[in-house]
Amino acid sequence: MAAKRRIKLKVIGKEYPMTIQQNEEEKFRRAAQDLNALISAYKTRFVAEPEDYLAMAAADKVGLEMDRKLSDEEKALSELEQEIDDYLNKI
Repeated sequence: MAAKRRIKLKVIGKEYPMTIQQNEEEKFRRAAQDLNALISAYKTRFVAEPEDYLAMAAADKVGLEMDRKLSDEEKALSELEQEIDDYLNKI
């Protein structure tokens, strides 16, 4: 079992203390960094409350993850289709 680690992440200037698995620290720090980058970009285009920026960034991240997952599934289906075509051409 991985050791637990206590860290503080800063998002929109506010610190969030949390206890995580030590082997996941980089993932959490990268997520905070990505959120802050997205929020900075939104601040140049929109005037909103900090929590609104956070909601927009979270929605973008979820959308990107869904797109990536769909792309992976499309690739797997394409490979499967090719295998079926190859098999059918052999018989």
